[in-house]
Amino acid sequence: MTSAPAALQLATTVTGSGAPVIVIHGFTGSAAAMAPLVDRLKGYRRVAVDLVGHGHSPSPPDLASYSLEATAELLAELAAAAPDGPCHVVGYSMGGRVALALATTHPEVCRSLSLISATAGLADAAARAKRREADEALADQIDELGLARFVDDWVALPMWDTLRARLDPDEWDASIRQRMKCNPAGLANSLRAAGTGSMTPLWDQLVGIAVPTLVVCGELDAKFVTTGRKMASLLPDSELVVPDGSGHAVHLEDPDRCAAAIRQHLDAH
Repeated sequence: MTSAPAALQLATTVTGSGAPVIVIHGFTGSAAAMAPLVDRLKGYRRVAVDLVGHGHSPSPPDLASYSLEATAELLAELAAAAPDGPCHVVGYSMGGRVALALATTHPEVCRSLSLISATAGLADAAARAKRREADEALADQIDELGLARFVDDWVALPMWDTLRARLDPDEWDASIRQRMKCNPAGLANSLRAAGTGSMTPLWDQLVGIAVPTLVVCGELDAKFVTTGRKMASLLPDSELVVPDGSGHAVHLEDPDRCAAAIRQHLDAH
């Protein structure tokens, strides 16, 4: 199994007390980007992490440190050391894929899963290869054109249209500033080693995940609604929630409803 160097540690932001909840952001995000959700989960010990290459976590040169398997090992160590464990695990987008990898390799540290706009990967080998090529091209863009140009192009993608529409100008500008704090080399390596095309598909393992799982996807994010329905149909102990009027970043577009669904799931388990 691929593992990260033993000295590598993820930066965390810990708030509150109670049963532990690990919160994992998406690509170009950080613990700070998950604050609207974290702030609404009071009554729990919330551990928001910065993934490798993001926020205040290291950005090592080796690609192996960025793989989902390596990240899952780091999170397993973090979760095993948490008081009052096992931990609830909440993951958004790339963070949801990390959460799934953790649940397949270390279910003993997971009390529950909440997956926001997540996928179990690409089952088709040709689709994975095409995605890897696309992610490599994006990584090269960061290397060649710089972080500012990449972030501008990234947030111009259609998947962020609903988020831009729901945030006020100050909130949108704050989200851009947060993304700009990421290490450009770290983001490029994350694309190369932890993109959907690089991950081992987990679809065949979903039926064996006994951890109670909540699947959340925004109604307007059609691709991930289809994916979410398929995941929920395979996970043996799962619930699907599809907030209307929201897109990919449902936890930011409709934080009250998203957090309420997650809180109900945490309280039940």
